[in-house]
Amino acid sequence: MDTSASDLYIAKMDKSYRVVLPVALLQQVSWISGEDPILAWLLVGNSGRCKLLSAAEVESDGSARSLRARIHDELHTRSESILEFHDEESLALSLRLVQVRIAPPEPGRRITLPKLLVSLMQLRPGESEVALWFVHEHVELWTIEALRSAIARPLMAI
Repeated sequence: MDTSASDLYIAKMDKSYRVVLPVALLQQVSWISGEDPILAWLLVGNSGRCKLLSAAEVESDGSARSLRARIHDELHTRSESILEFHDEESLALSLRLVQVRIAPPEPGRRITLPKLLVSLMQLRPGESEVALWFVHEHVELWTIEALRSAIARPLMAI
């Protein structure tokens, strides 16, 4: 299926850090179903864009397993000296793969974004909107600023 603007949805984040996932978007994602809450993962590509992954995808994908192993190793590696600091990018890897909960219907499936991720994405609960997009078989969540930046270059320059 081709990605188009019709696959793009704008949703407001409420004051409790929740975003309601549009029904039309959910119809494209087979693993988000049933009446029970679902644990899933947000893979953070950058501070303005992340991808929603199922728990099964994270367990079965070699790259995701490798990332989880790197995160585990980095968080459990001890320095030889208290004066030594780990490099920032490696230490921040744990912020790149974040577990989230997708709540069941009533009034609609909702994903609660972690407060730390909301801060890093510079979103304001109760005020900010996010773009939800079905891209390459996954739901992606973009900040409006990331979306604006993606179309900032004139079309003829692409």
